[in-house]
Amino acid sequence: MATRVFETEARSVLTKSKIPGLDYAVNPYVGCGHACAYCYATFMKKFMKIPDPWGEFVGVKVNAAEVLARDVRRSRPGVVSFGTVCDPYQEAEREYRITRSCLEVFTQAEGWQVGVLTKSDLVARDADVLERMHDAEVGLTITTLEPDVAAALEPGAPPPARRLAAMRELGGRGIAVWGFLGPLLPGISDSEEAVREVLTAMRDAGACRVLVDHMNLYPKVVARLRPVLVECFPDLVPALDDVRSGPARYDRELSARVERASRSLDLEVDLCF
Repeated sequence: MATRVFETEARSVLTKSKIPGLDYAVNPYVGCGHACAYCYATFMKKFMKIPDPWGEFVGVKVNAAEVLARDVRRSRPGVVSFGTVCDPYQEAEREYRITRSCLEVFTQAEGWQVGVLTKSDLVARDADVLERMHDAEVGLTITTLEPDVAAALEPGAPPPARRLAAMRELGGRGIAVWGFLGPLLPGISDSEEAVREVLTAMRDAGACRVLVDHMNLYPKVVARLRPVLVECFPDLVPALDDVRSGPARYDRELSARVERASRSLDLEVDLCF
């Protein structure tokens, strides 16, 4: 699957966030080349006049750092997260370095608490910038430790082992790192054993805490995931249908599994569902 990359200009980069605990979001790119089968951010497509399917285009905000510097000067300092509707370290960042330039803006600003959430080990490249910030933190998302499963569900993202390596590298340099385990996918990564394996790997890689989320069951998300399951994991389609038939019951069972899986791990684990 080819990803179309094009350059664009932004009028604003620092946007107010409705996510609990975050004041602002920074998304240096339009769209995301990781093309995750379970992506919830497909809703952004309705705001875009872009014909390509979600996951097959990346718009590079070439003026992002300049616009962000202006936005920061005009805004009250707060908590900001890089990567709420795109991955700030998707492959285009290797060449364009837009995220790096935007992070540089915050090294010159006071009172801001900066966080990054990514599925890419490329974030370790910018450890030198993150070290110059006050209380910067990096979250690495891992949905499964199985490289073949990850390749099918997150075809544009680096394999899980590289993400764990980045977590160890950043933590070794004194940068706070945490893990995001989500979404937990029915029949794939939601068993007690699978959850414990990922939590243990994150703990051993230096994560100070892990946030766990369930799968978003919005119709468009399910419609995107289902064909991938049919092609790659047909035996798991009934598990998805079962969750959809009783989401409240499933969430209760899943919460209990996560609680049991996290016992005795000496790791802070929080649910966001």
